[in-house]
Amino acid sequence: KCLDGTRTDVLTEIIDWIYDTDESVPCILWLCGQAGKGKSAIVHMIALWFKNVGGVGSCFCFSCDWQAEHLEEKIFRTITCDLAERDPAFRQALVGALATDEPLKTSSDVTLQWQKLILEPL
Repeated sequence: KCLDGTRTDVLTEIIDWIYDTDESVPCILWLCGQAGKGKSAIVHMIALWFKNVGGVGSCFCFSCDWQAEHLEEKIFRTITCDLAERDPAFRQALVGALATDEPLKTSSDVTLQWQKLILEPL
């Protein structure tokens, strides 16, 4: 996580984005930047804060070093597990989706995962 007192401006900006209910505000925050600039520390700090305030969400990080692991295939399964862990209604809807589509559990089709594991259960 971030050292105490550091990156306060960007952390405040992200927290403000989380609480902003205006329809024009993007639903996804994409944090990007050069290697070593603290993106992972910021993301982990926000994820910890959000968990501590009882928020329902997910955090997923990509790294060029892990390209061989096909992380893009794991993003929606990870998000799905995080949401199911924090939200009983989502968990129940997800159980229903998986009960009717067994191959979905291991599919590498990210479009299908998005539709069946995230959108439809929501």
